[in-house]
Amino acid sequence: MNYLMIKLLKVFLILLYLLGIALSQELHILYTQNTNGVLQNCNCPNTPLGGMEKRATFVSQWRKDHPNTILLDSGDILSFNNIHAESDTKLLRAMEALNYSAVNIGDQEFSNGIQFLQTQITKKSIPWVTSNIEPTNNAAFIVPEMRVINIVDLNVLIMGVIDSESFGFYNRVFGDLNLQVISPIESIQKIYIKALTNEKVDLVILLSNLGYDADELLAQELDFIDVIIGGHSQHQFEQPQVINNTIITQCGRNGQYVGHLELQFNQGKLTAHSGELIPMDLSIIDDEAMLKLISE
Repeated sequence: MNYLMIKLLKVFLILLYLLGIALSQELHILYTQNTNGVLQNCNCPNTPLGGMEKRATFVSQWRKDHPNTILLDSGDILSFNNIHAESDTKLLRAMEALNYSAVNIGDQEFSNGIQFLQTQITKKSIPWVTSNIEPTNNAAFIVPEMRVINIVDLNVLIMGVIDSESFGFYNRVFGDLNLQVISPIESIQKIYIKALTNEKVDLVILLSNLGYDADELLAQELDFIDVIIGGHSQHQFEQPQVINNTIITQCGRNGQYVGHLELQFNQGKLTAHSGELIPMDLSIIDDEAMLKLISE
C-alpha cells in the first residue's frame, strides 16, 4: 500500500468517525417521585436528604452543564392526607419554578380533594399528564393524555398512569369524584397508536404510579415502552432494571434523591443507557428563592 493510499484511508476513517459523532445523540433524563409533601430538608442526623431548596439548586446547575435534559415526575408529589394543604400549595409552586417537562398525576394529588387539584390543573403552570383517568357525569377534568417533546432531534412521547385501587381510597374519603380509572394497558396502547398517526416517535417514556410489580408486567406486555419511570412503591434503584428491553427505574421517597438516566442514540435508535441516583444532601447550597417561598 503506497503512501497516497494510506493517507486516503486515514482521511476516510476520520470521516467515518465524524459521521458517527454527527449521527449520535445523547439525552439526559432527571426524574423525581414520591415527594410525599416534603417541602424542606429537615437537616436530620440520620437522613439529611431532600428539600426543594436543594433540588432547585441541583437542577439549575445540571441544566447549565447538560442542556439536553428533560425533567420528569411520576407522581405522589403531595402529602398523604389533607391536613397539609398550605404546605402542599407551596410545594406545587416550587414544582412550577423547576419547569418540569411532564408531571404524572398520582393518587396523592387527590389528597386535598378534587377542587384543590382542579384549581392547580386550571392554572396550567405545571405540565400535568394522565393517560388513564377519565371524567364521568360531565365532570370538568381536562388533562393532556400525553405530551410530546422534541429534543436533540428526537420525538419523545410521554404518558402517565395511575392505579385504580390507590385512587379509590380518595374516592371513598371525598365521595364520588366523578372520575374513573381505566386499564393502563388499554390506555397506553390507544394513545401510542394515536401518537404514531400524527408523527414519528423515537422514544416512549411512561410515568407510572402503579408500583414496581405492575411496571414489570407492563414491560412484559408492551414492548414499545422504552423507559418506565415508576413510583408509588417507592423503590430505590441505584442502577435501572431492564425487563424485555424496557428500562425501569425509581428513585425512592421524600425527594431524598434525584434520579438520572443517560440515554445514547444512534440515528434515532436507543443504543445504550446508564443511570444513577444523586443525593439531595447538605453539600448542595440552598436556593435562596426557594427558601423564601418556603418561609412565606
